[in-house]
Amino acid sequence: MTQTNGKKTLGSLKNQAYLKLLQTFPPRPIASEEDYQATQKVVDKLIDQGSLTTEEQDYLNVLGCLIRDYEDLYFPFN
Repeated sequence: MTQTNGKKTLGSLKNQAYLKLLQTFPPRPIASEEDYQATQKVVDKLIDQGSLTTEEQDYLNVLGCLIRDYEDLYFPFN
């Protein structure tokens, strides 16, 4: 955290935008089909936007990794 004018902030506006995304749908390891569907819904919403900010793209990448990990565990290619 940085300190500006006596007020603590969490950094730049870009960091604030990313933190807002994290607060809206905190990424967690996917442990059930319900978690999987909820995460996929957020991914679909981001993709449907078309153009993404850097922060949205980073967030999408994190969610994509969680989905990949779940699919690799429960739906491995033979």
